[in-house]
Parts: sequence; C-alpha cells; structure tokens
Amino acid sequence: MTLASDGAWAQDAGAAAAPAAEQAAPQASVAPPGEGAASRVARVRVIGPYLDLRSGPGRGYPIFYAAERGEWVVIELRHTDWFKVRTPRGTSGWVSREQMKQTVTEDGVPFELADPSLQDWLQRRFEVGVGYGANRSGSTSFTRAWAGWRFTDTLSLDLNFGDVQTKTATATLWTASLLAEPWSDKRLSPFVGVGVGRFDYKPNDTLVNNQLRDGNMGVFTLGARYFLSGRVALRVDYSRYAVFVSDTDYRNYQGGTIGLSLHF
Repeated sequence: MTLASDGAWAQDAGAAAAPAAEQAAPQASVAPPGEGAASRVARVRVIGPYLDLRSGPGRGYPIFYAAERGEWVVIELRHTDWFKVRTPRGTSGWVSREQMKQTVTEDGVPFELADPSLQDWLQRRFEVGVGYGANRSGSTSFTRAWAGWRFTDTLSLDLNFGDVQTKTATATLWTASLLAEPWSDKRLSPFVGVGVGRFDYKPNDTLVNNQLRDGNMGVFTLGARYFLSGRVALRVDYSRYAVFVSDTDYRNYQGGTIGLSLHF
C-alpha cells in the first residue's frame, strides 16, 4: 500500500411427508450447500441419545424439540452446515452438521458430509472477510473489512469498511461497489469494481491545523480472489479513491490490502 503525504495516504497516485411415505424414501446424496432448497434427499436414523432441533439454522436459535434414539428423520433442506429435518410426527427443525454425525443412513453407514469444495466456492452467494495493508516503513496501516452478495455469476454487491491509521491522523471509509468478475468459474478469479462512499478524516489533536475533513467519494477497485480450501479464499484489493472535499476541490488517495474471505 502506498501512503501518505500531508498525514493521510499517498496523494494522487419440500412439503411434509407422511410416515408411510417415509418408509419408502429413497437414499440419495446430500445436495451441496448454496441456495437453500432441495427436495427430500436422504433419510437417517438417530443413534445418539437425541438430536436437537432448532427453530432456525444457527446456534442462536432455540432448541424446541429432541428426536430420540432410534427415530428416523428426513433431510429436506441444507443451508451451509445446517440441515432442516422432519420427524415422522411432522415436526421440522434445523440440526447442525456436528450433531448429524450421530445418525446413520438406511444402510447403517454413518452420515458423512464432504467439506466444502471448489464447486461450492464457484456457486457461493455470500462472502465476508478482512484484509490488511501497510507502507514499507510501517508508519501507515490500512485495515479493511467487507461483506458481499453475489447476485449473478459475474456481478456482486460489495460493502467495504476501511480504517487508516497514520502518525498524524485517522481516516475512515465506507463504500458500496459493484464488482464484475468475468472469470468467475476459475479458482483464481480477478475482479474490477466501481462504487461510491463516504470519507471521514480526523487529524490528531496535537496538530496545529487539526481541522476535520470529510466528504463523499468515488472508488475504483482492482483485485483477485484465490480459492484455498473449505470455505476460505485469499483476496487481494487495490483501490483508488477520489474524495470531494468541496464543490470545486477533490483529493486522490490509494491503498491496497491482502486478506481472507469466508463464503456461504
């Protein structure tokens, strides 16, 4: 990341199944994670003491039912590492991947699920992550956090928060960008984006000229993602910012980060 003159950065540069139907339910492989909906794909039997059913796909949702040992449940839906199951009584709820290890298939084989693969990465819809950058002397650092929603195979909405620390000032950036990813079907996938945002600059109180500076801004971004394994990808970003400090004046800044992303 190049940095800073004047104390900132470098300028310019499915439906319920009846018990009888469940008896004849065919066994099939569990659908890959992603969008969320798949018809009934598997039936498993509880071999642990119980199987906790939650009201939603997350540990923050309350447990409202426990399927007992020996009970059969039908898997109706998968959302990342959570499975929506239905009991013979028609009760449906969400079970964690960890707890699903306490079940077996109709053939008596322990229920297993492969870790997220490259194919899951290519079909991702949501992404969160953090990155970091600094100049060679270490006098200025740039921390970035992002969240993204991929609404087509090649386009995504990217929300960024950035924090810049120098010896003389602190700057905060908020941006929303549209990213285009033309080679989205590859493990290494470059992207380009444009967006708008807000810039807030606060010099240290010890400076003589410590006037606050803020303004709206435009941003241009180049970067790339590289799938590593599981749900983790490496992400590199380089951005140029045009900050409009008045109706007739603007400042150019630039910065880059490298970090890790998690996809869902």
